[in-house]
Amino acid sequence: MNDIGAAGNAVHGKRRIWVPLAVVGALLALIAAEAVFARSQPAGVAVVPDTVIEFGSGQRASVQVGDGWVLDSAASDVNTRLVLVRGDMAVELSSVTVPAQTTPEEMWAGMDRLLDIERRQGVEVRLDTPTDYENASGATGLQGKLQVGTRVGQAFVLAGDEGGQAVEAQVLAPAHAGDGDRSAAAALIDSIAFEEAS
Repeated sequence: MNDIGAAGNAVHGKRRIWVPLAVVGALLALIAAEAVFARSQPAGVAVVPDTVIEFGSGQRASVQVGDGWVLDSAASDVNTRLVLVRGDMAVELSSVTVPAQTTPEEMWAGMDRLLDIERRQGVEVRLDTPTDYENASGATGLQGKLQVGTRVGQAFVLAGDEGGQAVEAQVLAPAHAGDGDRSAAAALIDSIAFEEAS
């Protein structure tokens, strides 16, 4: 006899089930989005501004890191390579041991050959003709424009004074990267220095 009352409760009961399911669904979507965001960020450590990091063979090369940089610890090895990230900007510094008589032009050609690996994987890579470069620390070498996929920037090769050690640097960011990030990357490259062998 009380079918109308039972039907009314059934309708309200269905609504009560959908509300918690919608809340659970929204929470799961937020958790998934947080996990994707966390994976997209470098596994790194924020670097204290003005820290000098020594790297390469015998830690004879150094770079002074400014404000806002994160050291990508998963991609970095103090003996061979540092990867520093600031926003969308990535700077990769690779320490290279070369014969003492190696010219910057030969180092540039070697970097271009290494970029062939990405070309063979179907990534568009363009390395322009280099020009002479000297940074504020007195390190000399070559610089030129670089494009890897959709990321653009510059490449550098800097040789140590005594030969034998060099740093290859790639500065890459999306085309829309801000001037602040580009200036911070230029300051990094400008601070690269070599310690004399003892």
